[in-house]
Amino acid sequence: MHSDAPRRIALVCDYSLDYLGGAQSAFLDEAHLLRARGHEVTIVAPVGAFASVLRPAVGADDAMGAGDAARGDDAAGAHWRQAWLRAGGDIVAVYAPLTVPGVDLPVIRNSRMLRSRLRAEFAARRIEVVHAHSEFGLTAAAVSSARALGLRTVQTVHTFFWQAVVPAPATRIAAGAVRGFGRWLRGFPTSHDALAPAALDSALRNLTLSMARRVDLVVSPSAHQAERLRAAGLRRVSVVPNAVASIGPAGEPLTAIDAPLRIVWVGRLVAEKRLLEWIDAVARACAALGPDALVVEIIGEGLLRGEAERRAGGLPIVFAGRLERGEVQRRMRGAHLVALTSHGFDNQPVTIVEALHARRGVFYVDPALTEGVAIAGLRAAGPDVEAMAALLVSLARDPAPVVRASEQAADGARDFDPETHVTRLLDVYAGGRTA
Repeated sequence: MHSDAPRRIALVCDYSLDYLGGAQSAFLDEAHLLRARGHEVTIVAPVGAFASVLRPAVGADDAMGAGDAARGDDAAGAHWRQAWLRAGGDIVAVYAPLTVPGVDLPVIRNSRMLRSRLRAEFAARRIEVVHAHSEFGLTAAAVSSARALGLRTVQTVHTFFWQAVVPAPATRIAAGAVRGFGRWLRGFPTSHDALAPAALDSALRNLTLSMARRVDLVVSPSAHQAERLRAAGLRRVSVVPNAVASIGPAGEPLTAIDAPLRIVWVGRLVAEKRLLEWIDAVARACAALGPDALVVEIIGEGLLRGEAERRAGGLPIVFAGRLERGEVQRRMRGAHLVALTSHGFDNQPVTIVEALHARRGVFYVDPALTEGVAIAGLRAAGPDVEAMAALLVSLARDPAPVVRASEQAADGARDFDPETHVTRLLDVYAGGRTA
């Protein structure tokens, strides 16, 4: 079939869509972008208490119905379902009996009953492509079912840079537990490639790799992650940057900045996002600048909320908690700059896409990130507290680079153009794009 012909696509996600982190936002954006361009899209995702709003499924014996922690909450989850169904979208919901604490991962095993049901769902809808955005039990069942029906399978890898913070003596035990859990959940062994210095990080990355080896084609939203995936032995990896949908018109670029410099930090309040280091950098910058030079807003929730609030005591930092996605966009437009402080963890953060859509530059620290920020980013000399503080002090004293980054945001946003995203994705579905 020609690459731009209408397709019948099943998009699969193991993660709960009832809170919208970066991967979930990218997943739903892709569903809307494909549907808006005439393709039939079925979302296959975990279900909990919302089954009553969904249409009946085919052979739903083991399911109910048929559908970065910064964005959204339970209300936002209801919103995406209603919006998708109103637009004529289709949902196959798979019941998850429990959720892994701490990571909010619904537990769905790759069972014979689930595979039988998914084969029936795919056949009834005449699905042509099964495209997963995760690597756990529901994805394993969907890919196995697709292969049994002779359908093309694709996986978008949202992160190959898993990092876990555990005491050193426990890392090998935890790595073994991850591999055991992966086999129990997915029904096949997790690979043992050496992918990271820490045993647990390596085991987590092997969860992703062993799933990616079972699909026809792999999508990476970033070039630097694609390189790592190819180095791990995956041959067919295509770069398709994320794109956003339905968050309103683009913002207006800055023309001038009056003090204080206003910065929004968006993400999960967890160690890998380096929120505590960011707060320490703000503290050091304020000590050099005085208390009225900066105003920082933290948007998101997570395990570090309490410690972050304690550390931010007395600083010009406000914690907003989780916000609906449209409100996040409004807060970005009300700021001068958006901060992203992870290092060595993120693949292609949706925060960058949203910041550039708001026509704001991005304060960042990871040199591996290039899409968008190569044009409209302001990178600290290093990821450490001192380097971040030095850049904050420099920008507060002379905000001209912040204005220039805002002016260049429209050019940076071209990396994430929705039309380009869909065109590249359809090329992948046709089997023709591997660069």
